[in-house]
Amino acid sequence: MRKKMIMLAAMALVIFSLAAVANATIFSSKYIYDCYANCKAISGGITISIDITATDTMSVLGAQTIIVQERASSSSSWTSIDTLSSDDYDNMLITNSRKHNANINYYGTTPGYQYRAKVYFYAEKGGYDTHEFITAGVTAK
Repeated sequence: MRKKMIMLAAMALVIFSLAAVANATIFSSKYIYDCYANCKAISGGITISIDITATDTMSVLGAQTIIVQERASSSSSWTSIDTLSSDDYDNMLITNSRKHNANINYYGTTPGYQYRAKVYFYAEKGGYDTHEFITAGVTAK
């Protein structure tokens, strides 16, 4: 019985070790070290907060595109309603930096509906990389 317990513990250790390595491989990037986004309800809209850290000083860093999605309380699916571009919001991308955070306000929400953002982070230095991050939903005021 003791040998079975030791064997099961060893197998669990191997499985969890492989899972950790697999996750590290999925999220590794030559350009993006870490990124995060969040939505907060404000009067008449939402604020989308972005935060990205690069592996080194990048020539361009931030969020290239943000897709705003909404969902009615009676629905189980999200619908894309607007696309915010770094061409229109100059605080979404910066140059010559290793870290960037910004808040982007989006107005025109419907009270009682839920909203979330699909953020496409971007880092460039010679080559480039992108990473999609989907925020949790927030209910509009």
